[in-house]
Amino acid sequence: MDKRKRIKSRLIFILFVLIAAFAALGGRVFYLKTVHGAEYETAAKQQQVNRYDSIISPNRGSIVDRNNQPLAISTRVYNIILDVRVLADYSAEEQEKTVSALSEVLGLNADTLRSYLVKDPATGKPALDTNWKVLAKKQEPEIKEKLEAKEIKGVVFEDDTKRKYPAGSLAAQVIGFTGTTNYGLEKMYDDEMSGIPGRSFITYDGTEGAVQQEVPAQDGNTIVTTLDYTIQSFAEEAVKLGMEEYNPENAAAIVMNPQTGEVLAMASGLKFDPNDPMAVPEGYDEAQWDALSSEEQNAVLANIWKNFCISSTYEPGSIFKPCVAAAAIEEGIIENSDTFYCGGKKNVAGTDIKCHLRSGHGTLDIEGIIANSCNVGMMDIGEKMGASLFYKYQKDYGIGEKTGIDLPDEVDASSLMYSEDQIRSTELATMSFGQSFNTNTLQILNAVAAVINGGNLMRPYIVSQIVDPDGNVIKETKPEVIRKVLSQETSDIMRKDMVATVEYGTGKKAKIEGYTYGGKTGTAQQAPRSEGKYTVSFIGFIPVENPQYLAITLIHKPEYYADGVTTVAPMMKSLMENIIKYANIEPSYEVEGTEKTGNEKAIVSDYTGSVLFDALADLDAKGLNYEVVGTGDVVVNQMPHGNTEVELGTEVLIYVEEGESTETISAITVPDVKGKTLEEAESVLQSAGLTVTYTGESSGVVQKTEPSYGSQVDSGTQITLTMIKDESSDNNIDEENQEKSENSENEGNST
Repeated sequence: MDKRKRIKSRLIFILFVLIAAFAALGGRVFYLKTVHGAEYETAAKQQQVNRYDSIISPNRGSIVDRNNQPLAISTRVYNIILDVRVLADYSAEEQEKTVSALSEVLGLNADTLRSYLVKDPATGKPALDTNWKVLAKKQEPEIKEKLEAKEIKGVVFEDDTKRKYPAGSLAAQVIGFTGTTNYGLEKMYDDEMSGIPGRSFITYDGTEGAVQQEVPAQDGNTIVTTLDYTIQSFAEEAVKLGMEEYNPENAAAIVMNPQTGEVLAMASGLKFDPNDPMAVPEGYDEAQWDALSSEEQNAVLANIWKNFCISSTYEPGSIFKPCVAAAAIEEGIIENSDTFYCGGKKNVAGTDIKCHLRSGHGTLDIEGIIANSCNVGMMDIGEKMGASLFYKYQKDYGIGEKTGIDLPDEVDASSLMYSEDQIRSTELATMSFGQSFNTNTLQILNAVAAVINGGNLMRPYIVSQIVDPDGNVIKETKPEVIRKVLSQETSDIMRKDMVATVEYGTGKKAKIEGYTYGGKTGTAQQAPRSEGKYTVSFIGFIPVENPQYLAITLIHKPEYYADGVTTVAPMMKSLMENIIKYANIEPSYEVEGTEKTGNEKAIVSDYTGSVLFDALADLDAKGLNYEVVGTGDVVVNQMPHGNTEVELGTEVLIYVEEGESTETISAITVPDVKGKTLEEAESVLQSAGLTVTYTGESSGVVQKTEPSYGSQVDSGTQITLTMIKDESSDNNIDEENQEKSENSENEGNST
């Protein structure tokens, strides 16, 4: 009985202790609820709000050409984020399902993902205690869709945008790119294109319920440029021609409307793809590039990214001569019919300064001085003007000041100019033919524009409109005259004088039968003179009566320079021929033995989703040129877009990728290679997955193929080419020999 009483007493005591403990705990809870409840509840809500508060990135505005061809676009992408705390609370089965999906789709290490979820026994929290572990950035929508289809837990998809440049390296230095530091138009118009971020977050309504709210992002504005995609392509082709021929430090081409200052094309010789600006540059292999220090790599890339046309200066040379002659005519110092004698040199302050033609040009009028690029004649004109008047017009033409174009990092070369009181007889003599001062490419082109457009110095511009996401024009650029430099009468005279350069002067290699256009060549020795480096250039314009296209082609410091042989005439001729065809400019006169025909046109089909070689066969049949961008067999994009009317010979960019549909494709259409060289034909056919053999002249052109063009064949089929002699080759050789015999008439320069 005593034992039972003791046990009963102990049980009662334990029960009493438990009741007391629960009473104390309840009291504490009651106290916290009544005294600090609101405070803790607010903190808990705040934690939930912060946990699910994220930024919604706006779509950056596009950059398009004057015909709305996209040059830079932003697409919706997603950052893949793991909410470790949430996933850690799910069952082991759900955790493994998520880990497997992330590993499969994103290629992440599964063991690393599992390690995030292991809970610390002491705290009960996962090893990586976070709600925001970024696993992958800027993933395409297809990745998001694949993960969502697997119905996984604890994964958040954060909206973001990705910048793309569908035209690749086209106008890369002008368009620029985005990154830690922006370049080009991406830098100049960053504020207009950036947009305003949105926000997604949780709040609580009056019933204490959680409500997810979203403030949508405001997309950026679209920048409409004055660039013409097709003319830009022509300029890029001309620059490529100069780079391949002379291996210079750089090359350039600009096309502008001299009446308005609109820049239609601006190309530099050094190339990069803004989609991957850090890629190993052309001219380097991986080993060479890796051998450079980071500082050396940065210097190389910075030089490639730089817009040579506005950010590099040089002595312009003889392309400045029309500006000097026009100023002297405007002031009444000379008449266009005045003559000057060139004996091959002029003694200035006791020193003989030679003309490029050492034997001399004899007696020339102003047209002859411009056509033959006579230095002695120009020195005589400069002497008549005097330093004060020469300096005045140099400033009036904008030499030594920025043009004001809406692009970043333009240089003005003002530090490389003589002040008026520094111009003595020797300086005046050399400056009269474009030496002893510096300009950038756009600056000298804009000065010549004033000579031929009626005398107005225009402010060049490259953005015509800024358009908001709703399509409203919020800013528009209009042509702006900076100042009047010359009269219409003087401008009319100089345009006619400059025609002689192409007709019979130093630029006759750029003559185009049936068309009259004006121009001026230039060859300028660069400082320091001891290095023997030159800049060779050509400025041309068409139509002569009312110029709408003014262009410059230029090679800067070619690897080797040979007086009279190193020329940019082929660059200018190629550029002008393409512009004439594209703009449908009427011939100036009928070439004997030919008939005038209007420029024929063709409709570009929509090739999106088509097999590549079917698209190329159709382009060949329509007489259109093409360039394939990317690797794969399925067309994913094109420029110009489908159903666009273009001139025959227009180049169509075809963008391709590997596609699932390629697995079922067995037949290949034999491309049209008729008239191509063996090397060209092999390149086209081998790219199509075909093998090549040939009969006949290996140095000739393709007469026919077997199987014939358009036939459906299997991959790897051997195509036999019948080669015949190129009948035009002999004529080409004769022309080249004739050109070499005329070298003495082409322009050089010596200071």
